[in-house]
Amino acid sequence: MVKYKKRTSHSNRGRDFQTYINQSIERYATLEVAEIEEVATPIRVEKVDRTTKKITSAFFERKSTVDYIGIVKGKFIGFDAKETADANKFPLKNVHEHQIVKLVRYMRQGGISFLLVHFKAQQETYILKTQDLMKWVEGSGASIPYQFFKEHCKRCGPGRNISIDFLAALEM
Repeated sequence: MVKYKKRTSHSNRGRDFQTYINQSIERYATLEVAEIEEVATPIRVEKVDRTTKKITSAFFERKSTVDYIGIVKGKFIGFDAKETADANKFPLKNVHEHQIVKLVRYMRQGGISFLLVHFKAQQETYILKTQDLMKWVEGSGASIPYQFFKEHCKRCGPGRNISIDFLAALEM
């Protein structure tokens, strides 16, 4: 089981989880199992301090896509990583509309799309497929109970010397 450090700052929420995902992706590339990349959020730099060469003012140019995209065994894969501190449920407010739109478009084109959801209290990570996500979004629920994940979603654990082997959970 992968344990994440507790953070006190809200600015880096999910950073440990993302670090483990990025390590998993590096391992997949080394094993030549998949090519997956983290998608950077596009920003527009407005001001740079000329003496320190640091950005002093910037803003998000537009809404981005999902956190990760790539290819696995000739299939497109796109997913977003989400983390919740709530032990009983995953709040749907954590998923932005533009992310849902992208995941649905990927799914409709025959790609693999999902949310990788980590419950911090249980130290468990699950794959929530886009079609299951849509049932909850269209059902106008505010959250998805933890029990749904336990009963209907694939749990991702370590494997193949990979901290979060989500491709094994997807049987890829």
